[in-house]
Amino acid sequence: MVVTSGDLVAAGNRFARMLDATSTPLRGGVAVLSGNVPEYLAAYRGTTWSGRRFTPMSWRWSPDDVAYVVENCEADVLVVEARHAHLAEAAAALVPEERRFAVGGSVPGFRDWSDIEALSGEERDEPIVGSTMLYTSGTTGRPKGVRRPPPEGPPPGNIGRGGMQMLQACLGDAADRSHLVCTPLYHSGPLTYADGASLLGADLVLLDRFDPEGVLQVIEELGISSTFMVPTQFVRLLRLPEEVRRRYDLSSLRMVVHGSAPVAPDTKRAMIEWLGPVLFEFYGGTEGGGVSIDSPTWLEHPGSVGKPREGLGLEVRDDDGVAVAAGVEGHVWFRDGQRFDYKDDPEKTAGAVVDGWFTLGDIGYLDDEGFLFLCDRRADVIISGGVNVYPAQIEAVLLAHPAVADCCVVGVPDDEWGESVRAVVQPVAGEAAGPDLEGVLLAHCRDGLAGYQVPRAVDFDAELPRTETGKLARRTIRDRYWAGRDRRI
Repeated sequence: MVVTSGDLVAAGNRFARMLDATSTPLRGGVAVLSGNVPEYLAAYRGTTWSGRRFTPMSWRWSPDDVAYVVENCEADVLVVEARHAHLAEAAAALVPEERRFAVGGSVPGFRDWSDIEALSGEERDEPIVGSTMLYTSGTTGRPKGVRRPPPEGPPPGNIGRGGMQMLQACLGDAADRSHLVCTPLYHSGPLTYADGASLLGADLVLLDRFDPEGVLQVIEELGISSTFMVPTQFVRLLRLPEEVRRRYDLSSLRMVVHGSAPVAPDTKRAMIEWLGPVLFEFYGGTEGGGVSIDSPTWLEHPGSVGKPREGLGLEVRDDDGVAVAAGVEGHVWFRDGQRFDYKDDPEKTAGAVVDGWFTLGDIGYLDDEGFLFLCDRRADVIISGGVNVYPAQIEAVLLAHPAVADCCVVGVPDDEWGESVRAVVQPVAGEAAGPDLEGVLLAHCRDGLAGYQVPRAVDFDAELPRTETGKLARRTIRDRYWAGRDRRI
């Protein structure tokens, strides 16, 4: 599905007129539960250019989480794609019927999207900058809304401006060419670059699901110049047979932004060798940030996520909040001059925001040149015998083995060590799970890891719970082993 920038502007104007016609208040909330369809973009554009607040929801959430977010974000409008309507049954009762809209089919109690399409797509007289209230992942407890003060000035808002600036910096005069959306728009990364690309005049090519060879075909046929991906998509692309990968002309591709999850250095190096120096890594979160690195610089500093953008403060601190020296691991803190809080969660806000600085909960270190290297998230660190063990480092080694399709490393109860390291592996199709494969993988880990990092055992799952944005539902996996036990870090 191709959405031109002109079509998106018109569709956004129609949606804004419907918000006006239904007396949706200024700064009112619009919640959207949908896949990558044009109507999603229309709702986002119409909301953020008419002074309202946009909240995307993941179709991987439970019905309880959807209802919680619709209520918590104080939604005045609810847009639901018909195939995900079962997730929004409880949420629908929280929004007036005249402000519920169904996309891609009829949904009882919802108005049809054709009511919006009947309105004028002409420019509105006075566009007003709106905002977004994004929610943190629902895989680690209740989603938390990141709330900021109302924006000022004309549209576009911060998300669109940020995407435009990054695309212009990397693409120059190619920034108005086709941009591929192949990860869910409910995540901030794909939304940022899709919005930025459209504002620069680019056509948006929407894929509803990620098919590795299909993505290559689209890049060649439509001359895609930019896209946003996550590391799990890199792994799937690299596992295509060499003859398939070489079959497609990908020379139009000038920028592949990636973020949202750690990437194994071997995987990133292989992508650069294949596509050329077009990978651009970004580290940040819903709360903010802005550390980045291009391909040539990454090859000189492999494993780094880069340096902070101009105006962004960055420190690595110990448990007492004191900045540590280069090479010393600690908590990563930012300061960017913007304020936010977690809606209705003062305790979480107090733990993450201190004196204008904020943390995403990650552990890392700075080298002598100021490049940031991430180790893992604080909540994921395994403490075994008083030693910090970082699952991300072990997972990177496991994912390099051809028999591993996906993996998750967690700490499990251990009476002697407190926690011990356990790997949960999803084998590739055709690989038999069992003791033989466990032995092969443990030997592979011993070759690439320190002794204390090698898992004590490997369990196997047919499929691990992982979102399309590359985030493991790590808590779900870890809870299998900790049922009835307390785990404190």
